[in-house]
Amino acid sequence: MSGAEAHPFMSYAGGHSPSRFVESNVVSDVPLDWDDGLLQRAQYDSTTEAHVNAIFTATLYAQYNQEHNWYNALSQVDRFNASLEGPVTAKAYRAATNPVDLQTHTEGGQVPDGNTFGVEEVEFDPKRSDAVIEVSDLQEIYAAIEDAVGFEEFWQLQQEQLDLAIDRDGLAQPVMAGDPQYDATDQITSLDRVIASSDEEANAQDPNGTAYNDGDLDYGNIDRSNDDWADSYVDFDASSVRQLTNDLFSGFLNSFNEFADVDVYSDTAILTGHDTAGVLSELAAERNNVRNNAAMADYVSEDVGDAETIRGLSGTARFRDYDGIPIVANQHAIKHGDISSIFIVPTDTIRGQPRLAIEQFQEPYVETAGRGQSQGYLATGNYRDEALMKLDHEAVNRDFASAALLRDIGE
Repeated sequence: MSGAEAHPFMSYAGGHSPSRFVESNVVSDVPLDWDDGLLQRAQYDSTTEAHVNAIFTATLYAQYNQEHNWYNALSQVDRFNASLEGPVTAKAYRAATNPVDLQTHTEGGQVPDGNTFGVEEVEFDPKRSDAVIEVSDLQEIYAAIEDAVGFEEFWQLQQEQLDLAIDRDGLAQPVMAGDPQYDATDQITSLDRVIASSDEEANAQDPNGTAYNDGDLDYGNIDRSNDDWADSYVDFDASSVRQLTNDLFSGFLNSFNEFADVDVYSDTAILTGHDTAGVLSELAAERNNVRNNAAMADYVSEDVGDAETIRGLSGTARFRDYDGIPIVANQHAIKHGDISSIFIVPTDTIRGQPRLAIEQFQEPYVETAGRGQSQGYLATGNYRDEALMKLDHEAVNRDFASAALLRDIGE
């Protein structure tokens, strides 16, 4: 790039080096290559290259890892009041326990004393999920020139990445023995802790084969070792990995159906990994003795909330459900055995509220800063464009008996 090309507003007075050019009636002796170092630094600075490579990497990663089906399968509920300001405090609801027993009396006897339900308060801490990125002006221009990914597209991908991170690092994160307990964590609670039981905490092992400690599976202000009224239906084996068969799974479903507050065969969904989803599909085909003779055009998935089941044909050799229960697969699923564990989650409501949902305690917050934004460079202290997304939410289970877990399984 010549000086004339780089600075068209300058008229040159000479053609030798050092040259003389006229700018605003001022004559100066400046070498023709005076800006080569600056241009080279701008184009080949390793920091800039690293940022651009990071954009390519993030884009490529998003293209292959955008699956966050567990997060999408759970209902999303807004609990925030936009008029409230300040920090978000704990949220709570009250659960009725100890249902009233049948009472009787003899002819002419006295009316029995009244009995009442037990009442338990369930309290949850808001968990914060956020994502922050920085993209400098130079980086944006360089990316556009090189046909890379611009800021807007990258920001859209970053929103996808936040959902992915919530699913992978939150909901699908296993609880390991000795992990920080509920009141010491800031991220959304794992389904491994949301759907658990006192017996599991006392006698089962984590995915590494280590026995749980007292308090490892506590959830909100629920003490698993004492609050067995908050138990979900958990089928585990403390000593071995069991082969996932039709007898094992159908027996699990039937037992859970007796335990649950929901109709398991019409108001729940199966959340598991692709490995276990494939086994369940084969078991369903074996159970129904059906061959795949349908048109491939029908080889589709169905919606469960905003998520999708595995691709397949309901009632054919490739099943997307088991006994009518939709199968939602996730590449980040939790394994307590050789293959992914199976979570059963409710999809209906109780007293008008979703039994299990991601509840937003405050309106989602998005902020951008930089050139052309409400907060400029002086606010950030850097010549960069910055963007932040923040969610204040938690996975809230309002009916523990409506969820289940089958773990310690293998092919």
